[in-house]
Amino acid sequence: MAEAAKRIYTEFVQVDAPRQINIDCETRQEITNSMSQPTLSCFDKAQRVIYKLMKKDSYPRFLKSEIYQALLEPSDAS
Repeated sequence: MAEAAKRIYTEFVQVDAPRQINIDCETRQEITNSMSQPTLSCFDKAQRVIYKLMKKDSYPRFLKSEIYQALLEPSDAS
């Protein structure tokens, strides 16, 4: 489990990670501190932060996007 946690941390959480997620500094620091002895719940707060961001910002913006709106238009293919 520790290896998997460190891979997730390196890929997504640490500053300048290749696929860095959008979390606040406090959450990032808590995860960083937990990496010496990672637990099954060490990423739980980050998950809640990301879900909240998606619910309040990313998903509503997607629903209003031109791409999504175009998908809602009837297709002439039928």
